[in-house]
Amino acid sequence: MLKETDNTLSLPKYYQISESIKKKIANGEFAPGGRIPTYQALTEYFKTTMPTICNAVRQLEADGYIYKARGKGMFVTVPAVAASKAGADGAIRKVGLAMRTRGDLHQNLAEALIRDLEKTDIDPIPQSAVLPDADSNLADKEKCLKKYIANGIEALVMDGSRHMPYKLLHKYRARFRQLNFLMHYESGIDFPDANIITFDPVKAGRLAAEHLIKAGRKKFVFITFYNLPEAERKRNGCRGDSECHDMIMLGGMKAVLREAGFPDSCLTVIKEEASLNDQNIINFIELLKQGPVGIFALGDFRAVQVYKAASITGLDFKQNLSIAGFYNTPWAEVLNPALTSISINETEIGHLAADCIINRKTGQRIVVEPKLVVRET
Repeated sequence: MLKETDNTLSLPKYYQISESIKKKIANGEFAPGGRIPTYQALTEYFKTTMPTICNAVRQLEADGYIYKARGKGMFVTVPAVAASKAGADGAIRKVGLAMRTRGDLHQNLAEALIRDLEKTDIDPIPQSAVLPDADSNLADKEKCLKKYIANGIEALVMDGSRHMPYKLLHKYRARFRQLNFLMHYESGIDFPDANIITFDPVKAGRLAAEHLIKAGRKKFVFITFYNLPEAERKRNGCRGDSECHDMIMLGGMKAVLREAGFPDSCLTVIKEEASLNDQNIINFIELLKQGPVGIFALGDFRAVQVYKAASITGLDFKQNLSIAGFYNTPWAEVLNPALTSISINETEIGHLAADCIINRKTGQRIVVEPKLVVRET
């Protein structure tokens, strides 16, 4: 969380200063209608240059937080967005859920979040899932953001996946009172006042490796999604694949294997499309023919392909194969044998997000511990 300014942050210093002043307005240190310090006083207070303060003031004016009176100074006004939408107590009223609210994983998170918010006067409004949608183009994502603004959405709740248009969010940041990134945060663009509530991907990778080693496996496979094209990474402002949560999990898995004395050659990484297809099944059949193996499938649904390959080759799961899934979705229960999986505790993430919104918290960085749910595999 920003105290005054933080030179380690990637955002320009003038923007950090404008955000710091906004917080002083929000907490009443600079009251509506009250005068804010002069340019010179701000320059000395933030230990910066006059041009930087000028840019910060321009930002505050553009965002509707201050106005200038000729010959009198600068005064606090009510922010344009907050004035028309916030309650008398300054509470957030309209929260846009810019993420999937249905499906194997997201429904648990969304239900916990919505239940908590509905106990208050806060209105959680499911929005289009265009923002984190891999198949939506940038123009559609910008239209989506503009629609949120037009509809008076004050706070956004998002899955901060690699498909999130972080550059666009930065462009429109001032129009929202609060940003909340849940589950993932895969961006090189920093939003110092945003709430980021995620799981620990290193711990997830370690849990998977420890489970597979305990099962007596000597060869290991990590199944993940395909690389994001460089152009799309730049377009979204996301980090490279090496910084995505799956590769961080892979690092955790590798660390455990090395600690246990396994060479790097014992681990195979497979990157594939999400869809189930015959070629994937054939590839897994060839893999399983090479001998007993322990597999960590990123996404429980990716284990389906392994199950099919094992069935075709007649492998005994107990003797020839150990597999762990990820996210602990209903797939884990319906597969036979039941799939061991890693839960990211998405319900807890939902409750924590609701607490941030209800209590108007900003700049929170919360990491939830994942847990291994052991079943038949």
